[in-house]
Amino acid sequence: MVHFLNFLFSKIFIINLLIAIALLGGGLYLTLDYLDDYTLHGQTLEVPNLEGKDFELLADDLNPKEFTAVIADSIYLRGMKSGSVVDQDPRPGKTVKEGRKIYLTVASKQPPKITMPQLVDLSLRQATSLMETYGIEVGELIYRPDFCENCILEQQIDGEPIEAGTKIDGSSVIDLVIGQGLSSELTPVPYLLGLTFEEAKLLMNQQFLNSGGAEYDETCETEEDSAKAVIYQQLPPPSEEEPTVQMGSSIYLYLTSDTNKVIHTLTPPDTL
Repeated sequence: MVHFLNFLFSKIFIINLLIAIALLGGGLYLTLDYLDDYTLHGQTLEVPNLEGKDFELLADDLNPKEFTAVIADSIYLRGMKSGSVVDQDPRPGKTVKEGRKIYLTVASKQPPKITMPQLVDLSLRQATSLMETYGIEVGELIYRPDFCENCILEQQIDGEPIEAGTKIDGSSVIDLVIGQGLSSELTPVPYLLGLTFEEAKLLMNQQFLNSGGAEYDETCETEEDSAKAVIYQQLPPPSEEEPTVQMGSSIYLYLTSDTNKVIHTLTPPDTL
């Protein structure tokens, strides 16, 4: 015990103890100084507002020692210039450490492709709700006499029908043809015998009439036969010039690829 106490108060032990304390203190100081620099203790900056700015030009606005802009996502927005900043994280005005990365969402150049939904036979309210879900813009509303009031009769892009399932740009504007109910106004039933379905549809539309359906006989075995088939009977029958049915009414058509089956009950018009 005496030897141990003598060692504790010896010159060698005291010198080594002082050296150990000095090394420990120096190491602790250097560690704290490094952490202070690494975490930028006390050095904070306010996040600038980058929204609406061109990403390519941000290098002129940001000091790389203060902030770094990084694209995290892109989204197509109608009317927004490609490359413009749409959103940012952290938000503008927030206080952060110097050297912080700002994650950006920028406007993309090309709209995404989407699948055209089936709107025909839906109500106007249902159709517009579904279009909103798909992010599709509603264009012109075209009303046409039809027994189904406020029903979607046709979906169009630039005046042309667009089938459900077709791939379209997410920025497309869809026009809707809507039934406005039967009109009290009468219209003649056009002469459709001998015409193809597409030719008949054109004439019916001109008279504000609709197709109530089409039935093909046994001679139409293939799609090509059906495409070339002609009408041999229609209900109601043609009325020449005398208005007999309400606008919006439907005409049921019977088609065949056998032209000998067409019996002209009236004198057909010279031109369509």
